[in-house]
Amino acid sequence: MAYRIKRGDRSAQSSLRRIAREQIERATRAADDPATDADDAIHDIRKRCKKIRALLRLVGPHLSVDHDENAAFRAIARPLGAARDADVLVDTFDRIAVHDGAEVQADILAPIRSLLVRRRTVLIERIDTRALLVAARSELLEAQARVAGWRLRASGFDAFGAGVEVGFRRARKAMRKAHADPSAEAFHAWRKRCKDHAYHLRLLRPLWPGPMRAMGACAAELGELLGDHHDLAVLDDTVRDAAGELDAPAVDLMAALIHARQEALARKAFPQGARLFADKPSALAARWRRRYDVWRNGA
Repeated sequence: MAYRIKRGDRSAQSSLRRIAREQIERATRAADDPATDADDAIHDIRKRCKKIRALLRLVGPHLSVDHDENAAFRAIARPLGAARDADVLVDTFDRIAVHDGAEVQADILAPIRSLLVRRRTVLIERIDTRALLVAARSELLEAQARVAGWRLRASGFDAFGAGVEVGFRRARKAMRKAHADPSAEAFHAWRKRCKDHAYHLRLLRPLWPGPMRAMGACAAELGELLGDHHDLAVLDDTVRDAAGELDAPAVDLMAALIHARQEALARKAFPQGARLFADKPSALAARWRRRYDVWRNGA
């Protein structure tokens, strides 16, 4: 089933529980399927946990639970990321070390790639992927049993409106902070809030399918730009931390290439963010409420 509310759901609470259960069931199927590559299964579980956490943020202002579910799904996903993060470091290096189709001083940068690959190999050898999947599956089943106890203190669009407004306001605030202080931390915070908004657009897409699909695509594209910015920041930190194992010219060249690429990404991200987050949060939530009423009445 699609990751969105349905008119057939009896209530907002029913939507919440159904969507969460569907994501958990898909995650556990990925863990169980012997035909699914273990790395692909891990990626799928991490993706499902992110989607559930965005769902929880959407209804968070009115959610009543006996357990910190956001923290629970974050804890399920956290141990699964190490190997993929190591892969991302190597992929990010490969992208930054090639500019306009030509390798950039490959002889100077080669030791950095060798170090990243060597560390990835050591890490992968230490990871028991199957044990990680077994543990994640067990925790997901525990979470699935709790879903029946998730309750919303509001109904209709009231259950979603505050989360829409809060999430949008946080994204706008994070964008302004990144513009004023273009640090890696600020861009990463903006990325997370942008991803939340993209998920909220998917969850509520039935309210106005065409336009909200287009806005969702814009938010997803912006999230990719900010994700690339974050990957570069992680690569920069990794290389600087390993400076004792590398020649200074390699570290300096890598830093310069990373900085130039981050600036190029920022030049693309800010205009797109300005368009996406141009509305006032309260006005956006009010419009979505009116469209919810039309949709709920069968239009």
